[in-house]
Amino acid sequence: MPDKRKSFTKALSSTGVRITMIHAVLAGLCTGLVLAPFLLSGTTAETGLHLLLAATGVALTTLLMGWVSRRISNPIRQLTEVAEKIAQGDLNVSVPINCGCDIGALASSIRTMLTRLHASNAEIVELANHDPITGLPNRQHFDALLTRRLDAGADRESGHVHFIEVLGMRQVNDRFGHDAADKLLTEIVRHLSETISKLTAGTEHDTGAGPVLARYGGEQLVLDLPGKFCRPGDPDHDAVPDFAAALHAALKNGVEAGGRRFKPQLSIGIACYPEHATSAGKIKQYAALACNTALNSMKAEKTAFFHAGMMQIIKTRETMERDLRSAIEERRFEVHYQPKVGTGDWSLTGVEALVRMNHPERGIVGPGEFIPIAEMTGLICDIGHIVLQDAIAQCASWARSGQATEVSVNVSPEQFNQPGFSDQVIELLRQNECPPELLTIEITETLATTNVAEVAAHIAALRATGVRTAIDDFGTGYSNLMQLTGLKFDILKVDRSFISQIQNEGTAREVSRAIIQLGRNLGCRIVAEGAETPGQVAIATKLGCDEIQGFYFSRPLSRADFESWRDLRNSDTAPLATGERAGPELATTAA
Repeated sequence: MPDKRKSFTKALSSTGVRITMIHAVLAGLCTGLVLAPFLLSGTTAETGLHLLLAATGVALTTLLMGWVSRRISNPIRQLTEVAEKIAQGDLNVSVPINCGCDIGALASSIRTMLTRLHASNAEIVELANHDPITGLPNRQHFDALLTRRLDAGADRESGHVHFIEVLGMRQVNDRFGHDAADKLLTEIVRHLSETISKLTAGTEHDTGAGPVLARYGGEQLVLDLPGKFCRPGDPDHDAVPDFAAALHAALKNGVEAGGRRFKPQLSIGIACYPEHATSAGKIKQYAALACNTALNSMKAEKTAFFHAGMMQIIKTRETMERDLRSAIEERRFEVHYQPKVGTGDWSLTGVEALVRMNHPERGIVGPGEFIPIAEMTGLICDIGHIVLQDAIAQCASWARSGQATEVSVNVSPEQFNQPGFSDQVIELLRQNECPPELLTIEITETLATTNVAEVAAHIAALRATGVRTAIDDFGTGYSNLMQLTGLKFDILKVDRSFISQIQNEGTAREVSRAIIQLGRNLGCRIVAEGAETPGQVAIATKLGCDEIQGFYFSRPLSRADFESWRDLRNSDTAPLATGERAGPELATTAA
């Protein structure tokens, strides 16, 4: 029930009532002053007549003033109602007042304010729904559009979501800066948008139900492609690979941005709805999973369709992650050692420490199965620290027993980039009383040239104590040779991909020859990785490698098995044969 007291108070405080009351009071005072002489000296008849005339005048002028006040207060009330609607968010309200008075000027100001609010609101909506760099719909807007399309119920149409990752954008950003990367991405989007428009031109479709290309974040784009747009007249998703191929082809000739020419590549993952999923979240997840699968493809055009087996891969990864966390907590890792043999006299020159996980049910699990997942989940640093601790402790133990053996430890980029990495290594050497000259830290070629200042600082700190450094897998990265030659490393390891082809006359052998010569010019010891045949060992030796590592001599061995292998080899007194293949022949008998 409304409060009558409040309503009455509100009525009394209105502009019209106040003006009328003021007029009535002033009129009464004026009337009293005019009638005062008649009341004092006039006759009764005269006084009555003047009182009647005065009262009539006051009543008429009061009514007239009430009418005038309403003409003044009504526009104010209307403007008040307009302001209240605007305050509630209704910007479609009209302002009915249009006159040349002060109230009309106020109404004009409100109309101007509404126009500006409409423009600001449109700008806010645009910013909220679109990416400011490319102008494409953003992630939130795309999610809303896809959700509406998938929630169409019985009218739900089939379609495909392409999850697109632009490869190499991070390198462009690091080398040329954010502005160059933004310009490049904008040009890539323009090429893709033009291609999509050409492919879907002439296709009959309802307004607002066409393909939607959006920026999903960073270097990731996402395309919602209704099935009827795959190819004019062909609604089947068999045409989708052709559509993806056209997207790849759009960038085939390169893209010019900021005065530079780039050749970006795409990785495209495709999921179909409602075949694979009927929810926006799931269909995007599956398309992204397919995109990650495509990234590992060796093909120039990296495209992959989602399939149920990918979910099993995810489950396997999740299981492995749980196993890794448990193994780290319980320290269920073993370090195996693969020998390196010198080409001078085929004696043992050192070992590389390689990690294995000791699974409670599956037994020994190789690194190829868990290292990629450890890198993805950030657990690689914990595992790397365990390997470093065990390898240094074992190296110190062999030195104390009179069997000093150089131990190489391969360190992941994540572990090496930690600010206190070199200090950790030096502290572990001190704690175990391990001779620093027996430890070699191996880093990848790409890491060596990614953050040169930080890498150089770690290498300098390690070398100052006597620890050696090696560049692993040389020849497979994209290094800046000027930066690489500025680093003071001791060992260069030729990647197994070259050694596996080194027996054949051709590019692999010539590249190996060039790498070996480069290493020698830099004063490095050269190690050939992955040698498996006598021919590979012989050619690597002839080209100038100082050491050979690979299955030809031995697989990675547990500590006990390695010590037995070493003792057996040291007891072998067979004389060395002469000639180019003497080393491999002796290695066969000793291994």
